[in-house]
Amino acid sequence: MSYIVFARKYRPQTFDDVVGQSHITTTLRNAIAQSRVAHAYLFAGPRGVGKTTTARIFAKALNCEKGPAADPCNKCGSCKEITQGSSLDILEIDGASNRGVEEIRSLRENVKFAPSKGRFKIYIIDEVHMLTAEAFNALLKTLEEPPPHVIFVFATTAPHKVPPTILSRCQRFDFRRIATRDILENLKKIVKDEGVGVKDEALGLIAKYGDGSMRDAQVVLDQITSFSEGKVGVEDVTKILGIVDDEVLFGLSGAIKDKDAGRALSMIDRMVNEGKDTVQVVLGLIEHFRNISVAKVSADADSLIDAGPDRIARYRAEAERFTIEEVLYIIYTLSNTLDFIRKSTLARIPFEAAMVKLTEIPSILRLEELLSRVEALQKGASPAKPVRPVASMVPSEPPAENPAKKESPSVQREEPVDPPAEAPPATGSLDLEEISEYWIKVVNYIKPKKISIASYMQEGYPARMESNVLTVGFPKECQFHKEVLESPENRKLIEEALNAVTGLNLRVALTLIEPAVGQKRPEASGQQAGGSETLPAEGGASSDESDPIVKAALDIFSGRIAGSGNGKRPQQ
Repeated sequence: MSYIVFARKYRPQTFDDVVGQSHITTTLRNAIAQSRVAHAYLFAGPRGVGKTTTARIFAKALNCEKGPAADPCNKCGSCKEITQGSSLDILEIDGASNRGVEEIRSLRENVKFAPSKGRFKIYIIDEVHMLTAEAFNALLKTLEEPPPHVIFVFATTAPHKVPPTILSRCQRFDFRRIATRDILENLKKIVKDEGVGVKDEALGLIAKYGDGSMRDAQVVLDQITSFSEGKVGVEDVTKILGIVDDEVLFGLSGAIKDKDAGRALSMIDRMVNEGKDTVQVVLGLIEHFRNISVAKVSADADSLIDAGPDRIARYRAEAERFTIEEVLYIIYTLSNTLDFIRKSTLARIPFEAAMVKLTEIPSILRLEELLSRVEALQKGASPAKPVRPVASMVPSEPPAENPAKKESPSVQREEPVDPPAEAPPATGSLDLEEISEYWIKVVNYIKPKKISIASYMQEGYPARMESNVLTVGFPKECQFHKEVLESPENRKLIEEALNAVTGLNLRVALTLIEPAVGQKRPEASGQQAGGSETLPAEGGASSDESDPIVKAALDIFSGRIAGSGNGKRPQQ
């Protein structure tokens, strides 16, 4: 007798044997028991989950000599013929190769004839979505009002491609992907019955590789048992299927965390030389970091990760090394890399570039944490060292002999700048040019209250004035400034300053925008609001790098002192 592959040899023969589809088998059993069998069914679902198998069992139950029965006997002549595929009353049609209107017309001519032996003539059309539009149209009338002895069972992996006119005439059953643990139990039973030696870890890997398809997993098991005469282990499975093992995945994630680009590139080179598929490696790495994220955020990781207790414990340990922001950034980067690889003939280079990028990035911080560091730095700056005006740091300007003779006495004051005497009345209105003239005064009003906000405001400029809403524009490179100023507390301070300086009740809107051609930003015009000083340069309260506060700010943001040292800000 010729060899029979596992997928055929262990094909379910009763509804009880069907794995993972109890919601369907129970309904079909009850329909038979209650004589409520419909004339057309649509079985939809992924490949290898039991659609055609269930259709055959359904046909056996209807035509069983001891039935119709909810459970076929599998012993009578009708059941044996259906099992062997030789029954004249059960016609299995491949929709992919018999998709034309002529085949459907032939089917319509044959449905009028009574079954040869059984009670029903059952048409099982696999991959029915492959039929042409003309073939579907030819089938409509017969499908809606078939002879009483005819039952249609359609199977498809793409129900969305079946016309609605066909769907409305069928009872639809959606088959689910089979759980990995159910596939594993089936594989263990096959191994036991066949007497072959396969380790449980290897079976678990095969079940996972099946990706919800029982047939795919059984085919792989059949292939694996022919590979080795001894005990088949995880190494044998990874070698045959080209799967990336856990040691490689943990090694790559460790290289990313350790910022070791050289080690990551060496591992990629070794995998390429071993013939590993780059797409499969990237997919495995994405799933690896998915498991890390689940282990980090979920207390029920055991049920969400398809792995044994040892591997889950290892995922939990690895999750302690990463922040959730880092894991999500890595998954996002690898997903983009996967799209790039699939569109390119150079699969290795995008993967290597992505790994270099991931190993070179600095630590990713939450925005809240970044803002808290800025606030802490600001609070520490006030008592530690008073804010010095830029004018006192300009080396080319000789020191004044008498501070009282300076043109800007307000430099020495920390209290808010009083609204200018020439401010318009509250009932008046201002155009954009007039608002620009008051901009430095608005910034100086904010400075003693919150110097960091004033510094960010100095990067913006009045861009548009509509009714009582002033739109403040920021260059695209100042997106961080805009986001900080958009908080309710900071926006309230800006509007308070505008109202105090202009005497109007104005609201503020912030946006990223490039200045119009010829438009000048307020600081470029040289206006200083009655002699008020320019704000300190970016980097802290002082542009002196020896200042401990400035040094701390530079360390946090990996920054440097901008400008040429003459107290002027660089041009935007």
